[in-house]
Amino acid sequence: MTEFHENMCDYICSGHALLHVDTFEKDRAISEIIDVAEATDRKVHIWSIAQGWTGVKGTSVCEVKETAPVEDQLRAILDFPEGVICVLRDFGGYLKHETYPGYDIVIGWLDELRRIVSSVRQTIVFVGPDFNIPKALLHDITQIDFSLPDNEQIGERIKFVCSDVTKADGTKFKPNKAIIPQIVDACRGMTSQQTVDRVALALRKHKDLDSDAVRTIIREKAGVIRASGLLTYIEPPKGGLANVGGYDALKEHVLLDQPCFTQDARDFGIEFPRGLMLVGIPGCGKTLLSLAIASELGLPLVAMDVGNLMDKFVGESESNMREAIKMLESISPCVLQLDEIEKGFGGAGDMDGGASRRVFGTFIKWLNDRQSPVYAVATANQVQSLPPEFCRKGRFDEIYGLDLPNTVERQEIFCIHLSKRDREPGSFDLKGLAKATGGYTGADIEQIIKLGLKIAFAAGKQLGQEYLDQAVPEIIPLSKTEAQRIADTKQWCDRHAKPANPPKKSPPPKIGGRKVTLS
Repeated sequence: MTEFHENMCDYICSGHALLHVDTFEKDRAISEIIDVAEATDRKVHIWSIAQGWTGVKGTSVCEVKETAPVEDQLRAILDFPEGVICVLRDFGGYLKHETYPGYDIVIGWLDELRRIVSSVRQTIVFVGPDFNIPKALLHDITQIDFSLPDNEQIGERIKFVCSDVTKADGTKFKPNKAIIPQIVDACRGMTSQQTVDRVALALRKHKDLDSDAVRTIIREKAGVIRASGLLTYIEPPKGGLANVGGYDALKEHVLLDQPCFTQDARDFGIEFPRGLMLVGIPGCGKTLLSLAIASELGLPLVAMDVGNLMDKFVGESESNMREAIKMLESISPCVLQLDEIEKGFGGAGDMDGGASRRVFGTFIKWLNDRQSPVYAVATANQVQSLPPEFCRKGRFDEIYGLDLPNTVERQEIFCIHLSKRDREPGSFDLKGLAKATGGYTGADIEQIIKLGLKIAFAAGKQLGQEYLDQAVPEIIPLSKTEAQRIADTKQWCDRHAKPANPPKKSPPPKIGGRKVTLS
């Protein structure tokens, strides 16, 4: 029995008159409601704009035609027998003046029905997305969560796809049981129908469910997540933390977190790691680090742009945030990238009717209370603009301050970027380049190499030391153009953050015997 089944039973048997199930999976939700009706000795009547009122087998259950006004459809509920669950599909459009001129009459009818149906063991259940509860019914309609399919339900959908597949030689297809857990993980975060479609597509493309099929499903899922407009799936680069120079203390933290996503860690008493907040000036590698962390942990990377969640309609922004959180938890374990978080939450206030503040409140509560393995990596350039409560201990496992790279780190960064471009780092004077680029960020160093390549290409030569030396003075580092901004960020980090790469302590001087001059 699912949590949704239990909740529906409790709400229906306790006489709740109006319920709303917010989901795109209307058929699956209605199927579970039918199971609830059987368990509570009730019948189900279903209304849709296409068919009007029908029973679970699709036959008409009242004399009101499907073409009759929606007010007449609601009036028909009064003639239904006791113990009926009345399901209304995609009803949200009738509650908004933008989409239905008689919305106020519909709201009035629902208010009347609310006082009647619970006394005759009836419940009205709205099923579907895009459902804004009108103010007049705000305290009367109870919303019920309907989660995306869990591992068991995904497994059933995979079996359904494979149940009637015949191979080229005429034999029945049987999937390799060892690959099924990977297929299930790849399908997490999709609806039941999306799972069926993507598994069938992978099976068609590869003639089998194998590692190639897993990659196809993940690639297709990226499109599904992107189409939601709430989250973006990003393919982490190969190489893990080796793609980033410096920041040894931060890297040690991530490596310590890596084995903590296993069941063995749970049994040992270790909670899921919560993630990190990275604070520093632009160009110091915060975004690159979030990609490298996902790669190192071997988890899918999902980005959330808070600006995309904001909607002009009242209540939509909060609904979008809840939907994004629901999707994140269904995809988990995963890494959540919150890039330049101050652009989304730095202006949370009342200028937009309080919507941004409510969205921030919803997100910050989830960030604090979450139990699912979502490893959040938030980055901030101007952290001072964020509400103070965002940076409170407990939201993240640690807050790291990313400073300008030192000489050794700059050598490492030059080495990484030269290697990425198929150049042998040993052919260059890395120490000299590092010494000449004091105050440069990792992004500045990358630009030096890019400019050096252009200069060498224009000269018809291979990249050499002289072209990099020529490029260095052409790149003006941020430490010169934004000196005050860097100082302010460094001051904040000194007070609130742990150094991502703390300075190495010089060894104490050796104390020898007393020197005595005899001459």
